[in-house]
Amino acid sequence: MAISKEERAQLKLLPIRGYCDWKGIPYTTDTPTELRMVDHDSLVVRTKLNRFVWNSTGVKGDLVDFIHYYELGKSDGDSKGAAIKNQLAYARFVKGENIDVSKLYEDNTPRYKFDYDKVFKTQETNVAKDYLVNQRKLNSQFVDNLLKSGAVVQGGRYREGDKLHQNPVIFPWKDVNGKIVGADRQGTEQDFEHYKKRGTSKKIFAGSDTSTGYNLSFGSGDKTLILFESPIDLLSYAQQNHQDMVKSNATLLSVSGTDAKRGLQYLNDAVAAKQAKFNKIIVAFDNDVAGFKAADYFDRFSFKNPITGEAIEAERHIPLQGKDWNEQLKAGVTGRRVMSMTDNANRLDALEKLAVQETQTGKPDYVDVKMSTIQPVKPAVDEQTPKKSKERRSKADRRKENALKNKQIIQEAMGKVAKYQQDPAELKKLLDFTATGLNYSARNSMLIQLQNPKATLLKGYKQWSADGIQVNKGEKGIKIFGAPTNLKTIIDSNGEKIRWADATPEQKQLANNNQLEVRSVKHYPVETVFDVRQTNATAEQLPSMLPNRPIDLATDRSPKHLDAAYKTLLKFADKLKVPVIDQGVDEQIAKRPMTWQGQAKGAFVQSKTNQDEKYILLRSDLTPTDKIHTLAHEIAHAQLHSLQSQNNWPTAIKETQAELSSYVITKNLGIEPGEKSVDYIAGWSKNLKALEGQNTGKIISQALKASTDVTQYLSDNLSNGEERQPKTTKLLKPDKLAVVEQNYQAINQTSTRHI
Repeated sequence: MAISKEERAQLKLLPIRGYCDWKGIPYTTDTPTELRMVDHDSLVVRTKLNRFVWNSTGVKGDLVDFIHYYELGKSDGDSKGAAIKNQLAYARFVKGENIDVSKLYEDNTPRYKFDYDKVFKTQETNVAKDYLVNQRKLNSQFVDNLLKSGAVVQGGRYREGDKLHQNPVIFPWKDVNGKIVGADRQGTEQDFEHYKKRGTSKKIFAGSDTSTGYNLSFGSGDKTLILFESPIDLLSYAQQNHQDMVKSNATLLSVSGTDAKRGLQYLNDAVAAKQAKFNKIIVAFDNDVAGFKAADYFDRFSFKNPITGEAIEAERHIPLQGKDWNEQLKAGVTGRRVMSMTDNANRLDALEKLAVQETQTGKPDYVDVKMSTIQPVKPAVDEQTPKKSKERRSKADRRKENALKNKQIIQEAMGKVAKYQQDPAELKKLLDFTATGLNYSARNSMLIQLQNPKATLLKGYKQWSADGIQVNKGEKGIKIFGAPTNLKTIIDSNGEKIRWADATPEQKQLANNNQLEVRSVKHYPVETVFDVRQTNATAEQLPSMLPNRPIDLATDRSPKHLDAAYKTLLKFADKLKVPVIDQGVDEQIAKRPMTWQGQAKGAFVQSKTNQDEKYILLRSDLTPTDKIHTLAHEIAHAQLHSLQSQNNWPTAIKETQAELSSYVITKNLGIEPGEKSVDYIAGWSKNLKALEGQNTGKIISQALKASTDVTQYLSDNLSNGEERQPKTTKLLKPDKLAVVEQNYQAINQTSTRHI
């Protein structure tokens, strides 16, 4: 049947990205507008143009060309009938699912939830074992153990196009808690007609959690993390180095590609969930340009384990023979070449220099350059400077220019911080924004509000895209500070700090010879975020993105929920090691000086003779909401103004900080301060005006930091008024009151609650 002009136009709209998702062709997203194939990373898809270019072959084109050259492995001159047939099959799928092609990838890849129970598996193991043992040359007993433990599974037969394929091997991915959250599928039959170079099909199941990958642990598995490009390479390396893996308590992780940052994500998750004490990362990617380039990520940065405080050493391993570990295994060779990350960088420079000199058709898959032949590439001083070196320098220049622009934007924003001294309404906006519980740092909260006072929910471009939301065209972002990283930095002879990535080969060589100092400098990268109003987000999408609301006491003032909020604040005070006494201390509080609002409702007290002896005192006749208000105020004092703190502010400023903090905490709980709140804030602004302007940012920042610590704790421990993990929080026993009475005259720090 002939295809109409309208149908041809519709076929041209079919996205290459959608086809990859439909067929399970693995790719990585380098940028929001670029995809890169996992097994041929020189093939890049430009999603906006819906075109691809395969740099190593010179092939480029549309979806039909992609199917023809890449998926089917055809050459110029071959009929494209089979490719068009596959395109039409995808079109029928799209039509059957009633998908609007014009909007399919308007935002980002649709998110599918991976379900391992829905992956078709068989009880038989004969095909998987035959493939792993006879084709991949893994040890038979090793494979039996993997199959028995479920670390490797035989999948059911599957259909691609019109062909029914034999059983694949399934490699399930486990997260750090042992839950299966994704999987690789490896074809087991040779089919060079369809898979020209690799010979077999490879797929990552839709919805797989890419913060992990296929992994195996040896020993305790929490000291050394080793990264691989594929499960087969991981198993090949494990078989050859099994005893060393046990001794080094190693976890082996396949990232199904060359995204080295995924290894760091896995390490962070393991530290957070399991208190893992990793002290080494080994990058065991392929012995080719892509492998060395990906490993170079760990040369540019230095990392510390937050549990041990020790630096995490990075190392590079490559096979002695062949491009990857399975090639070495099949060749019957054992052993590994160990390299420092500096050696890796030097080899990358040499390989890239060779690549410039090679023609595209003559460039080998890998170049096994011996370490003794690797010399630092000296910067050229004439017109024959390699294009790559010029490109690198221009990137460094652009990075410096952007850094200067970002610095100027942030300085201009922070220069407006004095407005919080002058305008109570502006200060209230900042406090209300912080009370939303979105967990921005105090500094970033101020930066956001100073650049866009109407901002609410903010994320980076990629974060919005990951949620299926698109930033509107032409929107101007807000500059904030990202999470700090320890940046490897050279200190030159003039004292100038030079990022390792920007250093010349000569400077790196001097640093490696200890002729220039190398430091690990904490770097706060400037990132760009966009407010939800700058996106196409719908009202239906927002609830799932907002933080957990601990409780909303503005509408729900049930005794049970008020008590839950109060007890959670008690637990936070207990975490600070500051007992709370809310019975039997009314007489002592009555001795405190009267305030402009009447008798004090609470106090934070600390003994001069024993600085570890700290208490919060609350009157027993307070209403439930007053108890919450007052306890929040005194907790702020306990965080900021104990004898151990370095905050030697005047008393009025200490009271202002406690008020700022308690305002945020109670507002986060849904308790609206009421009509008089602006009057109170005006009083706080008046106190701030008494100080020099340069102190304002620090005073407010400290108060917001104290409050966000509490609001995050509330969010973690309360949900809709119910305690997440109910625990009985004990108040101080009556016999302890005598200690307070005895030392009361020696108390150095007291405070009162202004309501």
